[in-house]
Amino acid sequence: MGIDEAERPMRDTGTFRNGDGVLIRGGTHTNAVGGFTLIEALVALAVAAVCLGAIGALMTTTIRGVRKIDQRLALVSTLRKVVAALPDRNNLTADSSGEMAGADWSIKVAPYPDPTPPSKSTSKAPPAWTPETIDLSVRAASGSRVSVKTIRLVPVQQ
Repeated sequence: MGIDEAERPMRDTGTFRNGDGVLIRGGTHTNAVGGFTLIEALVALAVAAVCLGAIGALMTTTIRGVRKIDQRLALVSTLRKVVAALPDRNNLTADSSGEMAGADWSIKVAPYPDPTPPSKSTSKAPPAWTPETIDLSVRAASGSRVSVKTIRLVPVQQ
C-alpha cells in the first residue's frame, strides 16, 4: 500500500518547480496548487451576500419613505386646492364633502364651545363674532389622511 497524498510528509528542498515548470525557491514543498480554498471562497460569498442583503433592505426602506412623502405632498396639495375653492366664510355654514384630484374631502363646521362661564351682568354688549371650529380632511384612495382643524370667527347675525 502506498502513502496517501494527504499523509505524505513535507520536505524542505530549498528550490522546486511548480506545475508550470517555474522554479520556486525557499519554503516547503507539497503537491498542493496555490489559490483560494473552498472555505475561503464560501466565506467571501457569505460576506458579500450579507452586504447585499443590508443594502437591499436599506433601499426598500428608503423607497417606502419616498412613497409616503409623495402621497403626503399630494394630499396637502389637494387640501390647499379645496381651501382655495371654498366659498366665503359667511356662506360656509353646513358640513360638505366631495372629491378632488382622486381624493375625498370633507368639511365639518361646528360651534366652538365657549370655555368661559356666562356672565351675570347684562351691561356688556353681546359679541359681534361667534367662534366656530372647522375640520377639513382629505383622504386618499390608499387610506392615508391629512386633516386641518382651525377656529374661525363668524359675524353674529342680528
